[in-house]
Amino acid sequence: MSAVAVKKEVSTAKWTTEFEATATNRLGAANSSVKEIQEKAIQDFATRGIPDKKVEDYKYTNIRLYLNDEYALKGDVTKLKQSDVRHLFLGGHATVVILNGRFVKELSSLKNLPQEVTVGNLFTALKENKFVNSISSQGHSSQLTLLNTALAQDGLFINVPERYNCVGPIHLLYISSGRTKTLFNPRNIIKVGEGASLTIIESYHSVELSEKTFTNAVTEMIVENDATLNNYILQEEDKIASQSNVHQVSVGIAGKFNSVVVSLDGAMVRNDLNVSINGENAEIHMHGLFVVKDGQHIDNHSLVEHNVPNCFSNELYKGVIADGGTGVFNGKIFVKQDAQKTNAYQSNKNILLGDNASMNTKPQLEIYADDVKCSHGTTTGRLDETALFYLRTRGLNETLARKVLLGAFAKEVSDTVKDEAFRLHLEERIHDHIA
Repeated sequence: MSAVAVKKEVSTAKWTTEFEATATNRLGAANSSVKEIQEKAIQDFATRGIPDKKVEDYKYTNIRLYLNDEYALKGDVTKLKQSDVRHLFLGGHATVVILNGRFVKELSSLKNLPQEVTVGNLFTALKENKFVNSISSQGHSSQLTLLNTALAQDGLFINVPERYNCVGPIHLLYISSGRTKTLFNPRNIIKVGEGASLTIIESYHSVELSEKTFTNAVTEMIVENDATLNNYILQEEDKIASQSNVHQVSVGIAGKFNSVVVSLDGAMVRNDLNVSINGENAEIHMHGLFVVKDGQHIDNHSLVEHNVPNCFSNELYKGVIADGGTGVFNGKIFVKQDAQKTNAYQSNKNILLGDNASMNTKPQLEIYADDVKCSHGTTTGRLDETALFYLRTRGLNETLARKVLLGAFAKEVSDTVKDEAFRLHLEERIHDHIA
């Protein structure tokens, strides 16, 4: 038996053992239906194991390299105070702190949270028989989604009632902290009721972190008929922190979903954004920017399923990859036979900053309807030398000239953020990270 096969068996056995040992702490302890779902998930995971590079969706991301380590499910107790994380708050926004996969009310700032919006820990919600049907919706169950489903102990739920317009954004501040190698499996559910609207900002950071962590997060988002959800994500963890971040989104009739994902730091970042369009006249916008440094790996996968007629989707992802960095983009648009009058567009543009920068890109269209307008494309190249020379002749040194050009390249993504305070913060963070 090969060393790789042994590694797979050891890792799979480890998590099935952890599953048995954590029975009283998992979400299944709150709800018998969820308990059955978790038991089925661990069986499926044990059969499939952690994916290797032979699995098409992980062809360019060796997830075993990052996940096969001596991770525990429970790290050491982290005694953070709100003063330790306040610098990460976004002024004026309600801030919900999720520390090592768990909602911590004492670290959060909820004074600007509207009374109409419900925010709480998922364990309690399931105990009260809320959102059980959402958990059972497996969607596109990759091995890591199955692992999350099986091992999830808690997470967050947010509910916006019908026809309520939540004017101020809600900031979900995810923090990894501690001195123990730990795997976190937060499971989150966000529901925007019919005719309602919500803006969610997610940011990922490390505070007082001295050992490797792996955050294996799954967030289910339900956008009901005529509802709008804006979802903005900033990923900026330490270089010893990795994450797999899955978002499963369901959009109803005339629903609107706007997503912006900006990945700036972390050892390995894998994003899976899966959007299922289930109601006519829905509108989807997906934008992403990933800035990859030497030794880092950032992978963006997306899937847009057009299941019904008369819908629109537009996707633009941009990458800036430094020497020694690796980027991946794999986007798929799937148009079913009944989804006539679909308009769907996808584009991936990348800049390589050195001979040893690597980018693997695969835009895809799979169309079974004949009355549609769909396109996809990708470009990968270097900075425009003519533009760089022009800026140099105007007195800018090479470093500043590169920053100006890369900033302009990134701005097409950051400009799609509608919340001004977060957009300005995002542009500042992007400026600090680009070469």
